[in-house]
Amino acid sequence: MCGIAGIWERSGRPVDREALARMSAALRHRGPDGAGLHVDGELGLANRRLAIVDPSPAGDQPMSLPGRGLWLTYNGEIHNYVELRLELEARGAEFRTRTDTEVVLHAYAAWGPDCFERFNGMWALGLWDARERSLVLSRDRYGIKPLCYSIRAGRLCFASEPKAILAAFPEERVPDRDEIERFLRGGFPDTGASTFFANVRSLPPATTLVVTRDALRGRRYWSFEPGEESPQPEAEERFRELLRDAVRLRMRSDVPVGACLSGGLDSSAIAALVEPPEDRPMHCFSLLYDGWREDESRYSKTAADSRPGRFVVHWVRPPSAGLVETMRKIVWHHDAPTPMRGRAGQWFVMEEVARHVKVVLDGQGGDELLAGYSRFVLPYLVDRLLTDRRGLAKEAADLARLESRSRLWFLALAAIRAAGLRPTAPERPYRSRLNNALWHELRSEGLPEVLHAEDAMSMAFSIESRTPFLDHRLVELCFSLPYTEKIRDGWTKSILRRSLAGLVPAEILARRRKLGFSAPVAEWLRLAENRRDVRALLLDRRCLDRGVFDRRRLELELRAFERGPAPYVAHRAGRLWRWITLELWFQEFVDAGAPAAR
Repeated sequence: MCGIAGIWERSGRPVDREALARMSAALRHRGPDGAGLHVDGELGLANRRLAIVDPSPAGDQPMSLPGRGLWLTYNGEIHNYVELRLELEARGAEFRTRTDTEVVLHAYAAWGPDCFERFNGMWALGLWDARERSLVLSRDRYGIKPLCYSIRAGRLCFASEPKAILAAFPEERVPDRDEIERFLRGGFPDTGASTFFANVRSLPPATTLVVTRDALRGRRYWSFEPGEESPQPEAEERFRELLRDAVRLRMRSDVPVGACLSGGLDSSAIAALVEPPEDRPMHCFSLLYDGWREDESRYSKTAADSRPGRFVVHWVRPPSAGLVETMRKIVWHHDAPTPMRGRAGQWFVMEEVARHVKVVLDGQGGDELLAGYSRFVLPYLVDRLLTDRRGLAKEAADLARLESRSRLWFLALAAIRAAGLRPTAPERPYRSRLNNALWHELRSEGLPEVLHAEDAMSMAFSIESRTPFLDHRLVELCFSLPYTEKIRDGWTKSILRRSLAGLVPAEILARRRKLGFSAPVAEWLRLAENRRDVRALLLDRRCLDRGVFDRRRLELELRAFERGPAPYVAHRAGRLWRWITLELWFQEFVDAGAPAAR
């Protein structure tokens, strides 16, 4: 896992080495174990290394394949690199290291851009092909690893994070006003190629971009075609064994691997299937809130205790004070304002992870594959109305227990959007509305934003996060199954519950509500110290002069939030979080110019 950056002056003028070095310095948090630059006239590559596989200096980057004229800066892990290496050696490839980085180089030399579909893993990379005089940018199937780029006056630069581009080219700090307006209306960020910077674009997942002196050619390499919904014999067994193998592959590491353990279905499934090293227990990390009604620690303990002696759990008690400054750090590592979605708790969990391990397994992706969110209930019920109404009333009543009544109207609106029941409907390759909603969640509104958060929060503390549920074999299986495998008999994530019965504790399998690494943010924001910080931030002249917020409306909203009843506060906290993080983003990236390293 690393930070990557590069500059190609396609006009032919030499690369500014100092600009490239500034890009590298801005990414130090992503790779504190080493730094490397490769500059050859008009082309420059940079890498910050987090050493996970073959941590010796032999794995330093940028890495070359001299006989083929290839140079690579690479961020990620190819989890099936052992199998690919054997295949490449059978073709005559000779290896100098034990790294997956060198496997990427030899794979490209053997198969060209077709190599990327052979990879099982997560990656973002820049590869210079001197023979073809082309720069190849590639990103994994789901965008687990970030990659952004900017083109201006013949110069192309790319990096793991926009802040690295700003460090070299501060003229790129111009805000994207359309993206800001969409965010303030409640839209998810990371739904397409746009970032919050007008001339910085995000490379789409499952895409290879080949850049030559005169052209850019984008190509989608993932050959999976959605649309087929077929009952499959032994689907539960196939699901269980694919998930087990996905976890096994993601345990490959030359440094210790830990796991996030929220007590929910996904993290508990990973804990049930993982095989920790025989000589030591596996470190797990979970939140603990004394006295909070949504504390999940008893479920985390149940999951860990179900395999005696295999885990040691580290309990994380996030502080409530200094919330605005914590949000400032979160914004800096996201390069963007953010929705609230679990970030406060996740920040402190990753901080604790960094004290013990460099790699952590996490359950991201399970809800998007298996309809774990309440907003998927409506498209499912519409499908049932149109196909099979038997027992529907009872099932609808059971599914309604997923959320409190105060949130049902909000979730209904979100479900309508997810189901494509709107004028600008998303891609709909499936017969069922539920599978269409899940496909949209995977590709556009939902998972991309979750993965941005996962990468930003883990790399803030130089942690590599691995997501077994996003093994492409498991994803392809889930998107080939009928919608009734995802929700059935009043239960979301049905196939997961059925396939892991007897492995995951029954108390966890019987959980209905999705919480994740949540935090009592609404209560925290109403504490006197935090209220004071929020008012000082949002009612400052610098904020008001941007033309984004109206002072009178802000004061009314803040007063209502501070004094309103609990249901009102819970609903409004998410909107207030967005306002705060937007202003912090302006201060950190627009006002300040090139952002300082943190």
